[in-house]
Amino acid sequence: MTTREGSLEAPKRHPLDWKNSEFYDESSLMNEMDRVYDICQGCRRCVNLCTAFPRLFDLIDEGSTGEIDGVEKQKFWEIVDRCYLCDMCFMTKCPYVPPHPWNVDFPHLMLRAKAIKYKKDGATFRDKLLSSTDLMGKLATIPVVVNAVNKTNKMPTTRKLMDNLLGIHAERQLPEYDSHKFRNNAKTNHSFSVRDGKKAPGKVAIYATCYVNYNEPSIGHDLLKILEHNEIPTCLVEKEVCCGMPKLELGDLDAVEKLKNQNILPLAKLAKEGYAILTAVPSCTLMYKQELPLLFPDDADVLAVAKAMFDPFEYLMLRNQDNLLKTDFKHQLGNVSYHIPCHQRVQNIGKKTRDLLQLVPGTKINTVERCSGHDGTWGVKSEYFADSMKIGKPVFKQMAASAPDYISSDCAIAARHIQQGMGENSAQKKHPLTLFRIAYGDTRQQSNQADAASTAQENPMTKITRDSLMSLEDYTKTRPEFRTQVMAHKNNRKISLGDNITLIFEDELTIRYQIQEMLRVEKIFDEEGINQELDAYNPLVPDGSNWKATMMIEYPDAEERAAKLAKMIGIEKKVCVKVADYPPIYAIADEDLERETEEKTSSVHFLRFELTPAMIQALKQDAHLSIHLDHPAYQASIDSIAPTVRQSLINDLTVG
Repeated sequence: MTTREGSLEAPKRHPLDWKNSEFYDESSLMNEMDRVYDICQGCRRCVNLCTAFPRLFDLIDEGSTGEIDGVEKQKFWEIVDRCYLCDMCFMTKCPYVPPHPWNVDFPHLMLRAKAIKYKKDGATFRDKLLSSTDLMGKLATIPVVVNAVNKTNKMPTTRKLMDNLLGIHAERQLPEYDSHKFRNNAKTNHSFSVRDGKKAPGKVAIYATCYVNYNEPSIGHDLLKILEHNEIPTCLVEKEVCCGMPKLELGDLDAVEKLKNQNILPLAKLAKEGYAILTAVPSCTLMYKQELPLLFPDDADVLAVAKAMFDPFEYLMLRNQDNLLKTDFKHQLGNVSYHIPCHQRVQNIGKKTRDLLQLVPGTKINTVERCSGHDGTWGVKSEYFADSMKIGKPVFKQMAASAPDYISSDCAIAARHIQQGMGENSAQKKHPLTLFRIAYGDTRQQSNQADAASTAQENPMTKITRDSLMSLEDYTKTRPEFRTQVMAHKNNRKISLGDNITLIFEDELTIRYQIQEMLRVEKIFDEEGINQELDAYNPLVPDGSNWKATMMIEYPDAEERAAKLAKMIGIEKKVCVKVADYPPIYAIADEDLERETEEKTSSVHFLRFELTPAMIQALKQDAHLSIHLDHPAYQASIDSIAPTVRQSLINDLTVG
């Protein structure tokens, strides 16, 4: 064995042979951990990175021999549980990483151990829940649910219960969910001419990520504003699910492969068409740049996507090097404390975010390049919360030292963790993309005003405002009469499709009633809470060119209902409206949430029927209107709509 310390070559990762049965052999794993732990204890350079290495060295020092052979093998798992795969030991500390003959890749050894542990024991409900980011996001951002979720996550009594039952620490500040999901509301602009540079493509596809889509859509919107300002044609990835990083950190490699199979085809198509693919979350970028190529080294599509994947500031800096980035900054940023997250550092792109922010006149950047200790879900867990705050303490101190105007990190979760660790502070937490958009000049207000004016012309259906709502006191007094009025109104907006399916067409009045009821039940009277309800429910009001309906599948007997729902998968997409001789208008269903599984569909769906101007004009001139449902498990046709219902629906529509 070589005695040479260190290596002059750059660190090199080897592919993971995770489909080989030897990979999951626990005795083989123990032998390899024994070898690597022995090398680590003789070096000890990583002692200040996290709690995994101090625990390893304590076990050795407290053992019977003072060497690795004095540690019980079962205690090796304590090291595994403390590793959150930040990769910093591999990238910045260890002198024995490949191509050194000792071939030490500590993070991938820990990943192998996590995979073996998952194969053997599975995972707790808590860990499965936290790693199912797409599912959690879809459920938590339902308009009628999101406010309750956000409030619950802040209630001390509920958080103590979550701590005791789930192991989610009561003191960890959790990110809020937003019902205005990024992908549903993103305004991409593909009208600009493509200007390819020598270093970077001239067109961009956005992979939103779970966090941007469900928690902070503003990050994605700011990225779009930056790209539009630079006249870069942009689109969204046609279809996406979670990148798989949370499942990777859990050791569930089969789930990683399933997610990869869903994501790679649409991403590879864009890569082959010459798009730069941008993600605003470093862990997601790293997943496609490094982890998937190491897990699937022979998959050409995976390698194509890795080549096309960019961190946003990496891409913008390359555009700047090609003299294609605008630097017409209008606003200074002042004093910014900026943290570089581990999963961005591992990408080996340099300090691109810092370098670009420094281009803004009147801006001073205090750069902190050290692990904050949160790492995805690790710092949320009750057993690791104290460790995460301890690891982050030097970062909290360095970030606060310069009395910043802003604190910022490319990892939004790390920024939230840092803000919590800093305590009371006047600095604002802003994502670097938001800061860059501000520096260009905040044209958002002007843009929103223009959009509002355009919307008012195109969609004259009245939206619900704060002024149109009654106070809780007034609503309590008038509720019986108001409810009677709404129920009578709903009778003129209800269509039965056979005996077991009903469509209720929503409008301003029905939705206003739902908002008033929600305010009453939740006892919401503060301005912020009321505005959140308005933001959640207003998208359900028809826009003048469409009808929006709640579809209810009703079987009184629970067993019969369950049997029928199992046979009715896809039924929501089989409902259509027919105007005279025009082509049928099939429902656009469940835009906010997927409501069916492989086993059954839901008993409630939300539908939108989008009409053309010609159809609207024909209806106003008394054209025939019918509704049809043709599904193998259920068929119904309504060839004659009651006059009162028809007129109520036509009142929703406007011409021009």
